[in-house]
Amino acid sequence: MDSLQHRNPSALFFQGIFLGLFLFWGGVNKPSLQAATDSHDAYEVWDKTLTPTATAPFPPIEPFEATYRFGWEGVSAGGATVSVTIGDDSAGKPDSLRRRISADGGPNEWVKKLWNYHADYQGEAGLNGEVPSWFHMDESVSRGMMFSDAVFTPDAVFACHHLTTESKPWWYTPLPGVRDLFAAMLFVRGQPLSDGDHLRLTTFPDRNPYLVDLTVAGRDTLQIMGKKIRAIRFTIGIQTIETMGPNIGRLAPHRKFRSGRIWMSDDARRLPLKAEVDVFVGSVFAELVKITPPL
Repeated sequence: MDSLQHRNPSALFFQGIFLGLFLFWGGVNKPSLQAATDSHDAYEVWDKTLTPTATAPFPPIEPFEATYRFGWEGVSAGGATVSVTIGDDSAGKPDSLRRRISADGGPNEWVKKLWNYHADYQGEAGLNGEVPSWFHMDESVSRGMMFSDAVFTPDAVFACHHLTTESKPWWYTPLPGVRDLFAAMLFVRGQPLSDGDHLRLTTFPDRNPYLVDLTVAGRDTLQIMGKKIRAIRFTIGIQTIETMGPNIGRLAPHRKFRSGRIWMSDDARRLPLKAEVDVFVGSVFAELVKITPPL
């Protein structure tokens, strides 16, 4: 079992919305990912339903810096800064075909007095979410510092999640089409995204894999940063994926997720604008408050 279960509800809230800013509600109190011994046949019931890469992807995301605020039940409770830049090739030189993300965030001062939490997320993927990709996350929690690392191949993930006081092995798990959150966001924005489109993909945001269903529910006009901005609205469905034992490949409802909505700008940039997620602790949100270059 994972030695850190995120029993502190604030830590769970901030980890979830910090990661979910880019797509989905993250951590849950489940065991760490283990090595699956069976082949992809274990996932054959649903793996052929995964959305393929777009044949004519939307133009690549351009570098930007942004600030988002987080909240719970309509009250601001923290935030994060996000930077997307040109990625690197295998020799460490700038590669225009890759993108890198850096994100840093946690609760504001009044919440921090009750529950202290901070996360720093780094990752990289291809322009449209192609692998190989990777992420590294540092988390400061009540029990100390915790690290999460993952490396993604086209159909597998190598991952490790542990406190600094622990020594844990890396685990290898075959999983069809698996991506981290950043690669998943790039993959989604590259799709046509016509009203009614349904997207299905597997993602590994931190410690556990999920099957995610996104539906393009329509277009809205949001009031963001004092401006009216056209946005694409998605609804979200999430299921957990068993990756070990006799039930490999079985799907189950996410125990803490109720429903969710995400808005992406409906323009030439397709940037994350807002997320609302209904979970076991109530309704949490993330919203863009500053971006350079401006929308």
